[in-house]
Amino acid sequence: LTMGLMLLYAYASALWTLCTVRARVDCPRRVVTRGQQIQLTALVRHMCPLPVRSLELHLAVPGDQDASGSAEISPRPFRFVKYDTAFRCPHRGAYRVGVTHLTVTDLFGLVTLSRKAGGQMARLEVRPRVAPEEAMALQSVEFGAEHISRMTEDMASPSGVRDWIPGDALKKVHWKLTMRKRELMVRTYEESARPDTLILVDLTPLSALRSHAMSTEDAICEAAASAAVAQLTAGYPVRMPLSARSPQEVTGQSAAEAERFVDALMRVQFDSPYSYEQVLSIEMRRMSRTGGAVMVTSALSPRIADIATQFRRSGIKVKVFWVTDTQRTEALEMMTRLKLAGVTARQIDPWAENLSI
Repeated sequence: LTMGLMLLYAYASALWTLCTVRARVDCPRRVVTRGQQIQLTALVRHMCPLPVRSLELHLAVPGDQDASGSAEISPRPFRFVKYDTAFRCPHRGAYRVGVTHLTVTDLFGLVTLSRKAGGQMARLEVRPRVAPEEAMALQSVEFGAEHISRMTEDMASPSGVRDWIPGDALKKVHWKLTMRKRELMVRTYEESARPDTLILVDLTPLSALRSHAMSTEDAICEAAASAAVAQLTAGYPVRMPLSARSPQEVTGQSAAEAERFVDALMRVQFDSPYSYEQVLSIEMRRMSRTGGAVMVTSALSPRIADIATQFRRSGIKVKVFWVTDTQRTEALEMMTRLKLAGVTARQIDPWAENLSI
């Protein structure tokens, strides 16, 4: 009889508490940078006068896929109990944080009941970190007057003529006017916008454990974001095509638009249906006014290295960020060949706590 009464009390108190409990979660900071902590405040109340041992909150928190946490509290009936906790944000992305499930255990530990919380979830954005990066100076005289003309003049918009001076290209000579005046005359063109920087991010799906893949994705996005911010701050327009399953292209002209690139890299998915070599081949056809290219990949191959070298030989400044922790001799030799070809090549360790690019 005593055991029966205990079981009846245990089930009644747990069920009553579970049916009447309400939990609210407040997240004061909704936008943070990767690596920072967030503070969660939970307010819990139930309407059961019968005491229970514990009420456990199951929390959805930022982290790897299906990351979760839990907190055990001893609530009082008819009044709110406040619970504060902090969680670190290890990976970039948009998350929903809050209480997902509630679990009640009776006073004797005989009955444990659980249900979905059904409350409002808070939306949290974890942005990539941006590290100081030296900008590429795109207007250079190292390729001579022909390179400067290609980068600063719009050949489709002639504006006038002038006398020929040493260093002018023959293709700009106005031959009819030259024959009429008996002296060399060349066409002048309207000055176009400053040469832009093309940032090419490798969004190929990574074949690794989810936690390892997310660390590599973080490093790729942070390298691209740092390069974009550096170029925009230096006054160079930036163009960043993102060839994911849902493609988009982000453009900016000044440092005031840098947040647009950081936001896009926070949300982008690594699910590109194209290989990185295909993306590079497509973008090669759109580089008429490109002065610099930044390539960010986790799988540097000889083919990718050859394309980077071709970019450099065409007069474009090139940076290659290789996100890997490999120390193989063949890989290091490939990096050396890129540097000898005039390409700025750098290796980024995705497991380093601080972004070192």
